[in-house]
Amino acid sequence: MSIRSIFSKRPTLIIIIFNVLAVLLLLYLVPVYYFSRKFLPNTWIGDVYCTGRDIESVARDLREKIEIPDIRISWLTEEYEDSVISPEEIGYSYDLQSAIYKAKDSQNPYAWPAALFSKQVLQLEPIITYDAELLRSTFDQLDRVRDERNDEPVYQVLLNPEQGYYSYDTHFRRLDTDKVWLALTDGLDNGRFHLQLDASYFYDAPYSAAEEEEQKFYDELCSFLNTDLVYDMGAEKIAFDKAVMSFLIVSEGGRPVRDEEGNFIIDDDAVTAWIDDLCEAYNTYGLDREFKSSTGRTVLIPAFYSTYGTELDRDAELKYLLGMIHSDEIRDGKPDVHVPKYTHETTVRGLNDIGDTFIEVDLIDQYLYFYKDGELILETDIVSGDVPKGRTTPRGVFAIYSKATDAWLYGRDYIDFVSYWIAYFKAYGLHDSDWRDEWGGEIYTYDGSHGCINMDKEPARIIYENADIGTPVIVYDY
Repeated sequence: MSIRSIFSKRPTLIIIIFNVLAVLLLLYLVPVYYFSRKFLPNTWIGDVYCTGRDIESVARDLREKIEIPDIRISWLTEEYEDSVISPEEIGYSYDLQSAIYKAKDSQNPYAWPAALFSKQVLQLEPIITYDAELLRSTFDQLDRVRDERNDEPVYQVLLNPEQGYYSYDTHFRRLDTDKVWLALTDGLDNGRFHLQLDASYFYDAPYSAAEEEEQKFYDELCSFLNTDLVYDMGAEKIAFDKAVMSFLIVSEGGRPVRDEEGNFIIDDDAVTAWIDDLCEAYNTYGLDREFKSSTGRTVLIPAFYSTYGTELDRDAELKYLLGMIHSDEIRDGKPDVHVPKYTHETTVRGLNDIGDTFIEVDLIDQYLYFYKDGELILETDIVSGDVPKGRTTPRGVFAIYSKATDAWLYGRDYIDFVSYWIAYFKAYGLHDSDWRDEWGGEIYTYDGSHGCINMDKEPARIIYENADIGTPVIVYDY
């Protein structure tokens, strides 16, 4: 081939190369033009797929998916539930179209080839608007905000009818409403709908000079009202602390009174009333009492025959307490545990002077229950006094006062041998009765005892071996 023929073909090669480049350029520029109006490949806004779509269609899908939540403020304290403001209350809205335009403008259509190989998730920055005056009005009416503004910081010494003197102080953990307002509006401006308060939104208000004097007064009052005396009532311990002593000093208009030397004054009449209340609460001797039976019934047990019960020595206790409460010994830093004196004392001391170990005799159901340390260890049929013959078993609350084995029981018309004898009231007792073949039911109405509680030998043995002298015996009907 000649040199001349080669050169004659060169223009044709150049044309081919030019045409190829032109096609490639066209293949590149056509998508550039296309993606100048639509989103690049692999583009997402949230969970909306945007590739090749125009702004209007994407905006339409986003509007269907986006739901503006309620505005919520969490106040940190359990006293107040979260406050909720609906977007409609404050005219809340956003310009989604402008945000999508801005997101679209952030894409470079000339970079469409690179977009084929990487996912791009666009973030919207919608233009948010709301009525600031409506928001302010709604914010000011929130319970927590209103309470904060209505409840001015105060320190006072007050008297509670049940708890005694206490300090009422609202200086701590005050809500900084201005800071909350700024955080709320800043959050809304940036699309945040939940404001979770923390400790930084609260502050402690300063005390005035008068309030500082009131604090000093309360400290002195507490030093006087808190004593070392404790009344040991058995199951209950009554500390003569601020809650008790608050009602044993002279007060006027809910305020403690001092004498000319600045000392708080003991109210002797109040001390007397306290002792009377103590006696009323704990005394059971010689009084009818209610008892909840094992069957669930509440029965009234008459005091007529009862020998078991508590009775405080009122005069002795009044003398002791008046002397103690007027002395410096009550605040010397040494514990003063006082066990009161009784004119009648039971095995168990406390509001429940029967305790959790007792024998319960149900004369109607002719049944006996024996509880020891709160556990039912025995229940059995019995036979009580013969009603038609006038040998009715006395009702009441008693206590075991003697026990014996292999004893003879004597009466006007009988002599009986028993293996176990447990006496609880005069000549009345609990015992076995091997002369019987059955117990319970209606036997007591035609073949009852002389007044004692008859039972089989085995339950009598259990009672004998487990019930101590002093164990209460409760006998009732209903």
